[in-house]
Amino acid sequence: MIRTSVHRYLAWRQAEKERRQLLVPPIDTLHVEILVDEEFRASVAAAAGRTLLDVGRLANLWYLARQAGTGVYLEVGSYRGGGALHICNAVRTRNPRFYSFDPFEKGGFESIHAEDEFFSKDQFTETSHREVVKLLSGYPNAKVIQGYFPAAAQDLDLEPVAFCHLDVDVYEATRDCLNFLAPRLGPKSLIVLDDFNRGVKGVERAVQEFLAANPSFLVIPLFPSQGLLLSAKLWGEAPGA
Repeated sequence: MIRTSVHRYLAWRQAEKERRQLLVPPIDTLHVEILVDEEFRASVAAAAGRTLLDVGRLANLWYLARQAGTGVYLEVGSYRGGGALHICNAVRTRNPRFYSFDPFEKGGFESIHAEDEFFSKDQFTETSHREVVKLLSGYPNAKVIQGYFPAAAQDLDLEPVAFCHLDVDVYEATRDCLNFLAPRLGPKSLIVLDDFNRGVKGVERAVQEFLAANPSFLVIPLFPSQGLLLSAKLWGEAPGA
């Protein structure tokens, strides 16, 4: 067992070294406007320590939240609330109804499958529903719901959904969330998936099953590890329709 663990660690170190070589030369940040945007920088600073999202993913959320149509904004899988705050900051002038969903300290994952190998059932519980409520208190239209989505949303009026940041990590939760959201999406709606194209097999499987069952949808990979899911019908007519 010890020998196997050592081999895995060495393999991980080698893979990490190879990945870092791909960033040589480093990513060019010169004239990248969002990195000098004072609102964005302030929002990233406010989210620091309250999210696992890096600056690249926060930048994608910032841009895309502002591109979505009219309707309700959601974050499913809010953890410590940094991502939720960042989305609210991005659309401050629109001030849409916003819902943050997470089991917070009472949860972890509702279910784990074999392909969810990177996660354990009791992860991400070092958070607090009360603290996230406090964090979003500057946005009267923001509600923080403790519980597993979509069950926690059954009695809420969420239609139409304009934007959802879906960060639930595992197969069954991703599958159930997408199936719940699809019929509730409004015109020009967007779903941003976290942990996409990152070797997270459960998320990949759920997305592929969803696309097979919903041919009007497509997914666009976003660097470094997100996917943008949208319906061609909701952004115009689907090809051949």
